[in-house]
Amino acid sequence: MIIRKYIPAAFLFLIFFMKGRAQSAEIPEYRKEQLEIQAEKKDAEPEDDSYELDLEQFSKHPLNLNAASEEELMELHLLDALQIRNFMAYRKLLGALLSIHELQAVPGWNIETIRKLLPYILIGRDESVYSALRERWTGGDAAFLIRASQVMEKSKGFEKPLNPDASYYKGSAQRIFFRYTYNYKQLLSYGFTGDKDAGEPFFRSAQRYGFDFYSFHFFLRQQGIIQALAIGDFTVNLGQGLIQWQTIAFTKSSEALAIKREAACLRPYHSAGEFNFHRGAGISLQKGKWETTLFISLQKISSNLEGDTTGREDLFSSFQNSGYHRTAAEIADRNDTRQFSAGGNIRYSGSRFLIGFNYIYFQFSRPFQKRDVPYNLYSLKGTQLTDCSVDYNYTMGNMHVFGELAADQWRRLAFVQGALVSLSENLDMSFLYRNISPAFQSLYSDAFTENTVPNNEQGFYTGVSFRPGTGWRVSIYYDVFIFPWLKYRVDGPSGGRDILFQTLYQPNKSWHFTSLYKTEMKTGNAGDSNSGTHGLVTPVKQRWRLDTDYLISRSLRFDGRMEFVWIKQSGLPLRRGFLGTAGFNFRKSGWSGNLGCTIFETDDYDTRLYTYEPDLLYNFSLPGYYGNGLHYFVNLRGDLIRQRPHAGKHFRLSGWIKWGQTFYPGSVSIGSGLDRIPGNRKSELKVQILVQWQ
Repeated sequence: MIIRKYIPAAFLFLIFFMKGRAQSAEIPEYRKEQLEIQAEKKDAEPEDDSYELDLEQFSKHPLNLNAASEEELMELHLLDALQIRNFMAYRKLLGALLSIHELQAVPGWNIETIRKLLPYILIGRDESVYSALRERWTGGDAAFLIRASQVMEKSKGFEKPLNPDASYYKGSAQRIFFRYTYNYKQLLSYGFTGDKDAGEPFFRSAQRYGFDFYSFHFFLRQQGIIQALAIGDFTVNLGQGLIQWQTIAFTKSSEALAIKREAACLRPYHSAGEFNFHRGAGISLQKGKWETTLFISLQKISSNLEGDTTGREDLFSSFQNSGYHRTAAEIADRNDTRQFSAGGNIRYSGSRFLIGFNYIYFQFSRPFQKRDVPYNLYSLKGTQLTDCSVDYNYTMGNMHVFGELAADQWRRLAFVQGALVSLSENLDMSFLYRNISPAFQSLYSDAFTENTVPNNEQGFYTGVSFRPGTGWRVSIYYDVFIFPWLKYRVDGPSGGRDILFQTLYQPNKSWHFTSLYKTEMKTGNAGDSNSGTHGLVTPVKQRWRLDTDYLISRSLRFDGRMEFVWIKQSGLPLRRGFLGTAGFNFRKSGWSGNLGCTIFETDDYDTRLYTYEPDLLYNFSLPGYYGNGLHYFVNLRGDLIRQRPHAGKHFRLSGWIKWGQTFYPGSVSIGSGLDRIPGNRKSELKVQILVQWQ
């Protein structure tokens, strides 16, 4: 109660009354928000760092806008579909750009957009991207990264039990990750990674070859008619994600126009996640306006095995996508099922439109059968799955229309239709309708839906982005949805609505202030019941967030956030949560870093709050806070060795170290199960070394 009474007033004082100039954060605010939403939706921290790797490459080798393709502009992750099409039309009509200032004349582009792009673009001569293969092999950038982390307190899982049949972690408490990459201007890339999670054996027992997970990729782009060639591990993205989308993608956020899935069909995979990628080979061939992509993959996946009703055949009831192989049971599930997949697409790109046909096929070495409960009535069964779809888009003036129609092997349909419209220089709107059968089945898919997978949903989304004056931007969305069939923890047809209103004030490139309000109504089970089904209720969840950042001096920046959540449900007392964060970013004498503090108080798990926390390079920290407590962290980075570029060559050795600790006053333990830690504090140490050379 003390936190709720006095701490919010202190944060309001910091947000409104401290003066200064600011600098924009290394990661845009909307990107942090999208990561927080994804962490909350999937209850796990993202491991796909391809976005950060792409921007790192563009910061070293800025994209020449006079030669950039639509695909390369998409890889910036900073422009929506209509902005990209408007730029391509502008360049085609008026020729090569002469100055960065000319970008203000592109329809749909504003000062805010251009500021975000400046670190990653340049205006140069329109030169061919062709380069000799020998130059690609010798003129690129190489990097080797190794990262280690450990929770310092000993959890129950690391205590060997007296009962030999009891479950415990077979390995050490350290998590270790390494990655080697070579990249030549994103035209040639190859590398390999290794990852060991905390609790997994290392060079012994089930992991006698060291790391629990190894990955290799080779990726070649724009070599003759070969648009892309992938060997090893890669991801596949088709249409609007109804049948396949493996690159990180986001759903509803304050970026009200970010509703369209856009990415290259084939992309290299080099992250730590052990799920949601293909292992094999893929190729994209382009001739004129036609492009064809084909891929084939054979890999072992981890799954949960169960016997059938006769006990004579092993079925798998779910995919084990956590990547954890720590206990005897988890190790037994490791790589126990073979997955074969193949597919591709063929598409035609006109001056204003694109149409493509997509196909994907899966076959498993053992049958798939989910648990026999009512909400799994339409779930995938058997050893095979085939999906196909048609996707399209069309641009006409200030409107961009896109969509996808998909069907599985049982002819069950899924449909997504969207539009982006620029009504004036300061007003843009987006619309998206989806209608997906409860029986539609797909794997490794990620469309713009309320559900985590495209299944059992109908809905309509409307978004508005309005700039009422210099430095102001208002974003609004309204989404209404229904689920025609049962869901997990929802014993009946259900639905809901979601409304967001955000105001951003950024009078110059130095300072910003944001206020965000969101209300959500979604039907769920009423609670525990002794009967086979539950009654349904529709709680109202409201959230209000204030955040800002500004520069105190040339080398010191402050950022702060305050967030409230309320859940109202008929017949129950109001449940509340509060989170306040304050942090400083500093840079001095070759060193930089962050330090911050978070105070939180929530009534239960449903009122938990997620916040983005600065972490080691290419690593995410998005903790979900619930209960009562305080968290602080210190994160340092420095160049240990840095040689100035000589004859085009360079060498750099950088190091990171981060310490974080969370206190839960009055608690006798933290966590549950094998992760339960005795006491009221949890501490974590992370260390990382990055070597870069050319």
